[in-house]
Amino acid sequence: MKIGFIGAGKVGTAFGIYLKNKGFHIHGYFSKTLSSAQKAAKLTDSVAVIDVNELIKHIDILFITTKDDVVESVCNNLVEKRNLSKGKILVHMSGASSSNILKKAKEVGCYIYSLHPLQAFAEVQKSVEDLENTVFSIEGDIEKIEVMENILKTLGNHYFKLTAEQKGIYHATACVVSNYLVTLMDYGLSLFSSIGIDEKEGYKALYPLIEGTIKNIDHLGTKNALTGPIARGDIGTIENHMKVIKNIKPQDLTFYKMVGLKTVELAEKQTSSDKNKLEHLKNILKEVD
Repeated sequence: MKIGFIGAGKVGTAFGIYLKNKGFHIHGYFSKTLSSAQKAAKLTDSVAVIDVNELIKHIDILFITTKDDVVESVCNNLVEKRNLSKGKILVHMSGASSSNILKKAKEVGCYIYSLHPLQAFAEVQKSVEDLENTVFSIEGDIEKIEVMENILKTLGNHYFKLTAEQKGIYHATACVVSNYLVTLMDYGLSLFSSIGIDEKEGYKALYPLIEGTIKNIDHLGTKNALTGPIARGDIGTIENHMKVIKNIKPQDLTFYKMVGLKTVELAEKQTSSDKNKLEHLKNILKEVD
């Protein structure tokens, strides 16, 4: 089974290396810039092509690993130029979109899928290492789905099977726990900065707390891992938080209250929670300034 890539960015390159390391045959890369394709090809012992048809005619599976917003147009262009033939397997690796963005290829007899790794691709070599423990999702045609499953089984990765309708919530989940976590961290560090604590030093100081919290979630689940003033129903502490934030960083108070309300909802799930105190906290956090 020969595999090719259109798109030689971080995702396409890292996944190509990962496949190659596990014994898969990477035939080559086509990219917007030849230099990118050559770099990825060198790392995967494959070829870089300047004619996409030279890639497609030699492969069984084509991964489109371009930027998400051009995947559909790349596919449509391949169909319009008659580069695709019946029986080819087309796969994109966007978390946000379903395989439906490849529907034009399906019309000419191809099988279409989305395959998404639940990880961030910030740097190629680190991403290759991280892929060892990455969980994937598969969504697409029932026919040939076993080909995609067998790839992941050979790689040794766990995976979810999704429907096209489930893809949106799946990706929103990934964004919340990854991207929004970064935003939450930045917000917390900005509060440190407002009292003169350097961001890098603040992060180092907070890291054991962050790491401990993640480990608690892993061990206990989110509900039982929640500690702190809201879980304790400590009304005075939350009132003081809002007071000092309003005085020092008033523009950030709304965000604090919004996250606080979601935390109250989580605390309500704890069997030991004081419902009256939590209701009081909810009312305080809902107050308009």
